[in-house]
Amino acid sequence: MWQVLKASWEFKETRVRILYTVLFLVIFRAGTFLPIPGVNPEAINVLQEQAGFLGILNFFTGGSSYYTISIFTLGVLPYINASIIMQLLGVIFPALENLRKEGEEGRKKLQMYVRWLGAALSVIMSYAAYLYFSYGLAVGGSSLITPSFQSAVVTTLILAAGSMFLVWLGEVFTMKGLGNGVSLIIFSGILARVVPSLIQFFQTSKSASSSIISVVIAIIFGLALVFITTAAYLAERKIPVQYASRIRGTKVYGGQATTIPIRLLQAGVMPIIFASAFINAPTVISGWFPQSGFTKWWGTYFNHMTIWYNLAYFILVIFFAYFYNTIAYDPDEIAKNIQKQGGFIPGIRPGKPTADYIAGVIYRLTLPASIFLGLVAVLPDLFMQLFGMGRLFLFGGTSLLIVIGVALEIFRQLEAYVQLRHYKGFLEL
Repeated sequence: MWQVLKASWEFKETRVRILYTVLFLVIFRAGTFLPIPGVNPEAINVLQEQAGFLGILNFFTGGSSYYTISIFTLGVLPYINASIIMQLLGVIFPALENLRKEGEEGRKKLQMYVRWLGAALSVIMSYAAYLYFSYGLAVGGSSLITPSFQSAVVTTLILAAGSMFLVWLGEVFTMKGLGNGVSLIIFSGILARVVPSLIQFFQTSKSASSSIISVVIAIIFGLALVFITTAAYLAERKIPVQYASRIRGTKVYGGQATTIPIRLLQAGVMPIIFASAFINAPTVISGWFPQSGFTKWWGTYFNHMTIWYNLAYFILVIFFAYFYNTIAYDPDEIAKNIQKQGGFIPGIRPGKPTADYIAGVIYRLTLPASIFLGLVAVLPDLFMQLFGMGRLFLFGGTSLLIVIGVALEIFRQLEAYVQLRHYKGFLEL
């Protein structure tokens, strides 16, 4: 790994991309410390401990709300929701799915639709955040933001503009930096919480009189989870494909053997994000009606430390893993492309038998992958509950998957640039 990093710094193209990445992170992190007007600073610290809407925002913004409600409080959450909605609509409306298959121009149109939908959602979610900060939350009888028409307009416009600026910045970064800009926003936000989480973890362990053995077990558990998750991310099932030989004159073309890699965690973190958004929606809504009977019932039986919450979360992750793979993979399209290129899977007839075989492989991989994702999503909370350490473990399962996935993506991109540069140097000799 260090050899790849050293080699990438020697080439101008990769060096420029690394510097763009650093600049991007500096701009983003600086913005997380710019507060929106009218925030009650005395209420911030108490509100950080509350779950619900603020906790969801904190996950996607990168810890800015440890200090204030910043202009980037919404982060890229509206854009992510817009992307999810467009994927779901693609299943319902074939015209959207056809756009995706039309190549670069079709993908540009789809991306434009996602941006417009994201802009609309950013306005809606910004106003919802204002309502939550003004009416849904109160500390000592004082709201986080004093309710008024002016504060509603200003807060909504600033939060929406900050979210759309991050989306634009992420797209620029994707073209000029390393990795995906939107993913890196979430990635950097999670890393920004490492030091505060470590401090809270050891303070909580000390105040709870946890034994040294419990702390050591917690650290070993965290390291083991990182190792296992990395191995799962790298795991893949390779389907062999053989291409028929063609003779032209005295030369023989084709005849190569290759493979189609099907990753174990092809859906990545998306099933957990879907499940988290689904199960936390009632928490967000109940925050606007803190005195209602439903809010008290939901808080009693479906807070993050109850068995019912974790069981429902686990089942939802498995459901969305199967659902997402049906969207992400099209076995008929894969089989058609193999046949067009003159290839075949050894022992499997071309056409529908090939599509059925690929679908079977995907189905068999989805079951262990979905169970693994479900366990990663709920195990950290169950572990903390078992040892009485509170909800302060370094990373939740979602955060861990995002950090490892983005880090591997950046490393693979650097490795590809270095290899490409070596090939260019060889051809120029």
